[in-house]
Amino acid sequence: MRIASLTACLILIAAASVSASPWSRIKSSLTWGGGRGQAENSPWVDEQELGPYLFRSEFPLQDVHGLVQDLGDLQQDLEETLRLQCQPQSIQIHLFQSKRSYDQYLRLRIPEGVNRQALYVPGNEAGGGRVYAYRQRDLETDVRHESTHALLHSALPYVPIWIDEGLAEYFEIPASSREKGHPHRKELRDAIRYQGWRPNIEKLETKRKLLDMNGKDYRDSWGIVHFLLHGPKEARLALDIYFEEIQSGAKETPLSQQLKKRIPHLDQAIIDHLK
Repeated sequence: MRIASLTACLILIAAASVSASPWSRIKSSLTWGGGRGQAENSPWVDEQELGPYLFRSEFPLQDVHGLVQDLGDLQQDLEETLRLQCQPQSIQIHLFQSKRSYDQYLRLRIPEGVNRQALYVPGNEAGGGRVYAYRQRDLETDVRHESTHALLHSALPYVPIWIDEGLAEYFEIPASSREKGHPHRKELRDAIRYQGWRPNIEKLETKRKLLDMNGKDYRDSWGIVHFLLHGPKEARLALDIYFEEIQSGAKETPLSQQLKKRIPHLDQAIIDHLK
């Protein structure tokens, strides 16, 4: 789980056209040192442009080759899973050697982001968004999570905060583990068994800011997203219609209402799915 963005304003991003699978055209030439490398008078050890991403790193990107490759696959995974078309403008990925250098960098530029494990900052008309993270055991998870925000908001003009975070939680782990391997799955099973947990989509829909979201909200948002993607076909249909309404610019029908029209005993259906 990454409670690691700034405020509600950090979930916007400019959109521009890019191919659906940016890595497909560069996988054969993915050689480190073939890009910008260490620029003169630059604080970065390595800089590489790959697909829609501009990586700037305080350590050799070869050290995280798997992560870099995963980000190429992430866009295609998101598009195929959600049936959306991402159009990211250049997304800058800033990777720091340590928390100390990460905090020092942010303190001068984004002071409100200091002490957060990772964060996504939206772009503007001149460029895409920026992802900041530092080297530690959860680096790959952090970067996938924050990059999911950037990609998702290049596909949709607006995403409710709970769905935004639920999807980022879903895509933050490797594709092979997304259906059955996320830690939230066990957390929710335990909550159902020992705490009588029940979903409350209407409560999640009242969330407007990241500061409104706590750890359980992230977990519950992941659970609802998992139900939407791996549950009954009626749930997936409701999500598709919801995204279509958002893309049309019309005021969308709350997803809770979409689901209740199609799935009798919705809460129990979600519980049964997550058990």
